[in-house]
Amino acid sequence: MDGTAPGRQTETKANAARSALGPRGRGLFGRLFDGLRGVPTSRREAMTIAIASGKGGTGKSFLATSLAVLLHRQGARTVLVDCDFGLACDHLLLGVKPTLTLQNLLAGQCTIDQALVTSPCGPRLLPGASGVRRMANPSDKDLLAFARELGGLAGREDVLLLDLGAGIAPATVLTMLAADWIVLVTQPEIAALVDAYAVVKCIAQLNARARFLVVVNRVGTPGRGELAFQRLTEVAKAHVGVELRYLGELPDDDSVMQHRLGQLPLVATDPSAATPQALAALAKTLELTCGGFSPREVASDQGLEARFRQHRLFL
Repeated sequence: MDGTAPGRQTETKANAARSALGPRGRGLFGRLFDGLRGVPTSRREAMTIAIASGKGGTGKSFLATSLAVLLHRQGARTVLVDCDFGLACDHLLLGVKPTLTLQNLLAGQCTIDQALVTSPCGPRLLPGASGVRRMANPSDKDLLAFARELGGLAGREDVLLLDLGAGIAPATVLTMLAADWIVLVTQPEIAALVDAYAVVKCIAQLNARARFLVVVNRVGTPGRGELAFQRLTEVAKAHVGVELRYLGELPDDDSVMQHRLGQLPLVATDPSAATPQALAALAKTLELTCGGFSPREVASDQGLEARFRQHRLFL
């Protein structure tokens, strides 16, 4: 019989497992091992909504900034995070000129409160970096710091809107996987729908329970957005087993294209126009679908930062 004390045996086995696994395996083993040590605590966290698209030019950032203004005006403590690493533009759409960005935050050059900017219309913005090549491909260290900052922010707000870069870059996919809801913005044309399906397929392969809401933008004829959604959801259900939900459509509006960068959003300057009215309807539907924007209780191992870290292990 082995005379080694039980505690020493456990420690020896843990050390052996750590040496056999690699850095990523050790991280996963550590999580599983730590999970056996006690019951996770809980905390209140904001609802997290990722705004995504398969291709550029669908109006994703226009939707994200407009929703931020509308949710703020509904009384929700709202922060918009520009997650388009390297090609951020939300500050231009909200009419602000930030001096510090996500790049400075992740480099440890400022705190998150120093980087956050209050826009003229009310919601706060965590600006992304623009034209910074290194930020277009964030390192693992950057992503872990990003997860930590997002987790802290979620602990004190009602709703976080995450405006993602178009496509399926690793950092974009990881942020979608960590969010509570994914709002997928597309258009009623074949190229946009094919790219939207690619996003759904990619995420469903990693998380079959991901919750997608679809917005069809630049709809020329009322009702055509829902027809485009039906085509998309039929393909998604048949090939990847994911059921999408329809959030609504936005009209093809020349006034949106003519709106100059640096001006305040249309929902603030012309709220009675057709597109702002459609956006207001979308915001209300979004709130109902998500069950409101009040912070909710989550276990510490199921919070935003934890989800980010867990999904990172499998990318």
